[in-house]
Amino acid sequence: MPARVFRCRFAVFVKSVIYIKLVTINVKKHTPIFLCFSLMFSCLNSIVVLAEAMPPVLTKQDFSVKVKDQSIALGDRWASNIALKFDVPVEGSFTGEVPFDGTNYKFFQHLRAGLEIFSSNLWWDKAERSVDDYIVSQITVTAEGFATPRGIHVGSTREELNSAYGTGQVDNDSGEQWITYELGKKALSFEMKDGNVLKITMNYNNGSSE
Repeated sequence: MPARVFRCRFAVFVKSVIYIKLVTINVKKHTPIFLCFSLMFSCLNSIVVLAEAMPPVLTKQDFSVKVKDQSIALGDRWASNIALKFDVPVEGSFTGEVPFDGTNYKFFQHLRAGLEIFSSNLWWDKAERSVDDYIVSQITVTAEGFATPRGIHVGSTREELNSAYGTGQVDNDSGEQWITYELGKKALSFEMKDGNVLKITMNYNNGSSE
């Protein structure tokens, strides 16, 4: 082989080796940065997925039901306009006195098809209200025409309930299955049957004060 050709090939070989080494060094140099960014984006994606999977925490508005454009919430002051909106008797039927925190409070039932409302003078003394000042103390829904602010209604599936509220506290009592969510002194419960919502009820837990 002529010396000139050999020198040319050797020079090309040396340049190739130097280029490969430089690329290798460059990759090694930036590998920690690349791994750091990969880990960061992986964590961000995990946080986004977790945020999407976790339903928002309960708020005061979750303890209400809506039919068409009308809504009623736990703790609303009971008045004739509310009764008229939901087509239930204003006076209702006296169901008795229920003890809360060692004090008896009067409860009245206001009933229509698929909807049961209880008004009471619950905690009137502790909240410095009049003894005749009544609030909505329990709401029970058994018809599909009513829905919660998160879109759950009678007939909704267990999957839809879990997606809207999370897994909740499951209780099996006398053949009935209830899934309950609580916020302070308020409880939101769903009775389940064959994987679907059968009844929705919201009320105040006994043993707490307003």
